[in-house]
Amino acid sequence: MAAHPLISFVVIACNEAGGIARTLAAIGALDGLGEHEIIVVDDGSRDRTAEIVRGIAKDDPCVRLVELGENRGRGHARARGVAEAHGGLLATVDGDTVLPTGWLARLLPVLADHHAAGGTPVPDGDASYLHRRFGLRPRLVGATTTVTGSNGLYRREVFDLVGYDPALREGEDVALNHAMRRRGLSVTTVPGLVVRHEEDKPFGATLRWLFDSGRGATRQLLTYREVRGPDVAAAGFTAAVAAGVAVAARGHWRAGVAVPAAFVTAASVAHVHSRFEVPAAAWPRLAPAVAVDGALLTAYFTGRLAGLTAWRRVRHR
Repeated sequence: MAAHPLISFVVIACNEAGGIARTLAAIGALDGLGEHEIIVVDDGSRDRTAEIVRGIAKDDPCVRLVELGENRGRGHARARGVAEAHGGLLATVDGDTVLPTGWLARLLPVLADHHAAGGTPVPDGDASYLHRRFGLRPRLVGATTTVTGSNGLYRREVFDLVGYDPALREGEDVALNHAMRRRGLSVTTVPGLVVRHEEDKPFGATLRWLFDSGRGATRQLLTYREVRGPDVAAAGFTAAVAAGVAVAARGHWRAGVAVPAAFVTAASVAHVHSRFEVPAAAWPRLAPAVAVDGALLTAYFTGRLAGLTAWRRVRHR
């Protein structure tokens, strides 16, 4: 393989003390790595993330820490990292992602025909807590974003034309993919290239993340007018809530509560089945996982409704 230019790895991290060292070690162990720099943008962590990175940087001159001081969101953190980068190629990595040793070798040839490429994180973000809590075996499910921020390799010229929106606290990678396509830039997911997503958010943080993700998904739907599977599910939840309210208004409040609850239960069963390898014989033991997933989906669906309200406020300013 021909020598490649300096590669800048932009790693964003917020409260990733449990895994940031593993993420950086995986980058350093990539096949054919060559000249590189690793820029870790600490997005206002409240744990030991920055301290751990500083310790690694003392022994590895390729690692550099950028501390934002306060949490500014994923868009701002990625934009800041890109601004700090010097490489002819840029890679974006999340602080809870572990790249396989062949990641770079698989992606470099692809950039001959595309401006950006990436692999598929497993487990998918909305399944990480269930995977960790219940030990379920995740399926390989394609991400809804072609090149996700968790693992992407870009030609430098991409960021001469477009960039991450620093105002977006989430969904910044979705917005970048749309911006690239508008400028005629080619993006692709490499089939079979799997990266490990080793998230360790507790339950409460996962609920907040899914609420924020739901709000962002509504913003994306209204901005880009592209209907995806999650949008259909959110519409079903909204219809179930409306039906439940109508039933409760007639004095049948228990039945009114049961309507959206039944929808969430059905959605949880379908979601668990779609995200995990679950033998038929194991389903009787999965009631706790389905129940927890129901709470997580409710947080996501509630975020979808909150996103609609926020969008209306913005439109009427």
